[in-house]
Amino acid sequence: MTPRVAVIGDALIDIIDERHVPGGAALNVAVGLAKLGLSVDLVSMLADDEPGAVLRTYAQSHGVRVHATRAPFGTATATATLRGDSMDYVFNEAGRKRFVAVADAGQAVLAADCVVASCVALEDEQQCEAIESALASRPFVLDANPRDGYLASPSAIRAFGAGLLRLAPQASLLKLSDEDTQLLYGSDPETVAAGMLESGLAAALITEGPRGAKIVTNDGVVSRPIAYLDGHIVDTIGAGDATTAAVTAAMLRHEDWGTALERAMLLAAATCRSVGGELQLP
Repeated sequence: MTPRVAVIGDALIDIIDERHVPGGAALNVAVGLAKLGLSVDLVSMLADDEPGAVLRTYAQSHGVRVHATRAPFGTATATATLRGDSMDYVFNEAGRKRFVAVADAGQAVLAADCVVASCVALEDEQQCEAIESALASRPFVLDANPRDGYLASPSAIRAFGAGLLRLAPQASLLKLSDEDTQLLYGSDPETVAAGMLESGLAAALITEGPRGAKIVTNDGVVSRPIAYLDGHIVDTIGAGDATTAAVTAAMLRHEDWGTALERAMLLAAATCRSVGGELQLP
């Protein structure tokens, strides 16, 4: 039976060199999972406006079932700029005030075999409660994806870090990067992951940019380098989301971590050679 996954989080328009490209971490993960053969529902804040219509059409064209939750500030956008090995983002009001009303799509979430939360407002206690209410002892994948573009104050950063610590022990897989843990805790991802594993986290997926990725569990560490493909890197939007999708799909298909990471690095490399965050098959 094909696993059914409910992805909760952001869907937005990425503005890249004045081009408008469908994106958002959760949308990227949802489309990626669908392209990898899974059955996918996307639960995201989408307004009845032109950007929202574009995002619905894009997701549905890839076989993703869209469940739009209330969007009082409109549909989110993010202006993206490549800086070294990562991207800087400037969000509009809807992006900064994001909140996914999970209960608006309760039936779709309850029907899922796995819940994935990506780029949700963990600084908001009500958002954390909404995510927790959706879990119901199923596999849970969490990609925190903190961005200083919407965490505008030290108190917001602290609150987000506390929300992540709250949800991490319930996760089957948690994605972290050095940028994430430096922003939230002023520490490296290995140290942060070790504390979370002690608290109940099953596995940490640590992405390391040009150094590849690793999965850390209480049984040890599995790592793989980046994959090298022909062609120039266009941008790094979606590389982490491709990794999340690939490892989530592998986990649900009970593949070993080494195989999962090798596939993930190929998909991430292919995604970096195309504009925007859509997972690309090598």
